Amino acid sequence: MSILHIHKLFTSSRDGWNQVAQTQPSALKLFALLVVPFSLVPPLMLEYAGHHVGAVLFPHTTGMAWSMAALIFLMAELLTVPLMAWTIQSVARSKGIASSDRDAFALAAIAAVPLWLSSLVLFYDQVIVIMAGLAVGLAGSVILISRGVQRILKVQEGLIALDIAYVVTALGLIAWVLLVMLGLIPALA
Repeated sequence: MSILHIHKLFTSSRDGWNQVAQTQPSALKLFALLVVPFSLVPPLMLEYAGHHVGAVLFPHTTGMAWSMAALIFLMAELLTVPLMAWTIQSVARSKGIASSDRDAFALAAIAAVPLWLSSLVLFYDQVIVIMAGLAVGLAGSVILISRGVQRILKVQEGLIALDIAYVVTALGLIAWVLLVMLGLIPALA
């Protein structure tokens, strides 16, 4: 599965997800080729925004504070994906669904892509545009979780799939808010 075909995961409930299921990438491969490169985008955008928009909006915050926040944000992101994979697997098991570590990690990694890409709105200096971009990223992640639970975890029962997706989305939202707060530490300090 090429990342260039991620749009298929949104538009088709079968084609893109079946391709992910057939390739069965290992967690290590997903981490190296998907998680690490994409998780670099938000810290780099935080660094950029902190030195440009942040310098105007928060003139007393040093550039070094934004750089440290970006580094902490990166480390937190890299820890969050395996944590979310463990969460997905735990929630699925609590509903009687046996899922492999690889499948749970694949779902966690793929579902995070829209959130990582939503950080590109930090090129703009308008808060409403930034908020809209983050909301679109969150919505994309929710869609991927909902479809991924059915396709990657192979949950056939609609209500169970919805329940798993709901719990995972709620816990993911908490993790996302905590990550956003980490990125805002320099502005809040």
